[in-house]
Amino acid sequence: MLRWLLLIPFACLVAMGAGLFFLGAASVASPAVAMLIGGGIERLIDILFGLAESGVDPAPAAQAAFALIGKLGLAIIVAPVVLVAVGSELFRLRSGLLQSGFTGLLAALLPLAMLRLSRAPSTAEIQIISGLFLVGAATGFVYWLIAGRGAGGERPAQA
Repeated sequence: MLRWLLLIPFACLVAMGAGLFFLGAASVASPAVAMLIGGGIERLIDILFGLAESGVDPAPAAQAAFALIGKLGLAIIVAPVVLVAVGSELFRLRSGLLQSGFTGLLAALLPLAMLRLSRAPSTAEIQIISGLFLVGAATGFVYWLIAGRGAGGERPAQA
């Protein structure tokens, strides 16, 4: 019970923080991911200031844009770690490969499902999907390091 109350939430929070770090590292390693993160935020700020300069209230556009950024962050960093953590604990699947693989898969697929990509992705989009998979896999590995491998001790054999 202590595992569910303390260790798993702590491991999820540390893994999410590591995921933000890995997302920054992916933006350094991949120009496509850097353009998604840095270029998207730069364009957003330019658009919002352009709206303000032209006399249009930028608040509705800013609220919609930041809501989308929040949903993407939730889909890339938070949801994969939490879903895999709860699923692995319920089914007692504590393999590092499963933790990393499922978290990476969800980190790559949840944003695509959210944006409803209904065509074949371009090469730049494949780079972004690959980067998101690696970010998710690294995040799942950090979770596994804290809560997966032998955490909670061995269960006594029942007679």
